[in-house]
Amino acid sequence: MRNLMMTCACAALLIPAFPADVQAQEDNLVPNGSFENGDIKKLKAYGQLEEMSTDWFPYTDAPLDWYSTEVKSEKVAVPANSYGYEDASDGVRYGGFRAYSKSPKLSRTYFQVRLSDNLQENQLYCVSFDISLSDLSKYAVNGIGAYFSDRKEMQPNLGLVDREPQVKHRADKVMQLMEGWETVCGTVLGTGQEEYMTIGGFNGSRDIEEVKVKKPSNIVGVQTMHAYYYIDNVKIEPVDAKSQCNCSRSSDSAPDLVYGGPSLPSDLSGREVVERTSVYYAFVNRSFTEGGKASLDRIAGIMKANPGWTLEVMGHCDNDELSEGKINPRFAEMGLKRAQQVKRYLTSQGVAEGSIVVTGLENTDPASTKATDLARAKNRRVTFRLK
Repeated sequence: MRNLMMTCACAALLIPAFPADVQAQEDNLVPNGSFENGDIKKLKAYGQLEEMSTDWFPYTDAPLDWYSTEVKSEKVAVPANSYGYEDASDGVRYGGFRAYSKSPKLSRTYFQVRLSDNLQENQLYCVSFDISLSDLSKYAVNGIGAYFSDRKEMQPNLGLVDREPQVKHRADKVMQLMEGWETVCGTVLGTGQEEYMTIGGFNGSRDIEEVKVKKPSNIVGVQTMHAYYYIDNVKIEPVDAKSQCNCSRSSDSAPDLVYGGPSLPSDLSGREVVERTSVYYAFVNRSFTEGGKASLDRIAGIMKANPGWTLEVMGHCDNDELSEGKINPRFAEMGLKRAQQVKRYLTSQGVAEGSIVVTGLENTDPASTKATDLARAKNRRVTFRLK
């Protein structure tokens, strides 16, 4: 029963007196990632995590909350407490943070931790943490994520932390699951400087999307004018490719980005049209879009009108696709496969096969070197050169 009137008086019988952090994995760079370590003998109220637990501390002056099964206080017990009812995602304890508030008396809170080791330069990491919206929250919001810094940062007030998180939900959706846990998950490419991580709600008034949520019918209590989340099972683990980071691609995930490309002037010569055309692709996809097909039809017409020309078709991929190809042969040489697919299409449209040369450049000639989704989309392409 998810009923706050039936608190966890019997829960302590299920828990060992001195729980060890058996959930930790050797590869996890987050110490005390499941909030199991610490002395809970005097835990009885909100805001006591820093004084009784280890490793975690607040980013602002707003203190952090800690919950456990082995406490007498109903305010911070697991599974039933003053904000709702939830079993731990991992172990027997978890934390809690306020990602949004409409009350001036309730401030946002942020969890900060020093990693057990800096992220290594050019190493890809899977970053994940589980959250559950408390049952007595009036709101659910987006903008929840993880921000990395090269030093411990402290903000001497109770305000919004105005930082851009490197990791948040793929679609930046409103996180409103109450019964159970959902995972915020993403990848980060290390620079060798990341030493601290901060978790919380980072969207300001311009970007925040707030949704009013209905209190579960079996929960007793009054909703609070905030979006409060339990947090557990925080991990940072090295991976070789993004596909090894098990971020859910549910139906509400953002679609793979395909760059549209610039429009070509109408007064270009046939040669200029061919050499300034690029065909763009979705991630690890070698099938071109309808827009790409229109571009190829135009090139096919130009090539048939100039049978003496030789066309070099050059296939490219982004860095993430190159990593995927190293662990999955299906995605290996994605640039070359895209170029070969383009050649097959052009020949099907009447272009002489002997007039087409295929080259796989992969990630060696990027259109952009920025570490953004748009930059990566610009690199997933096929380009053309006349000989």
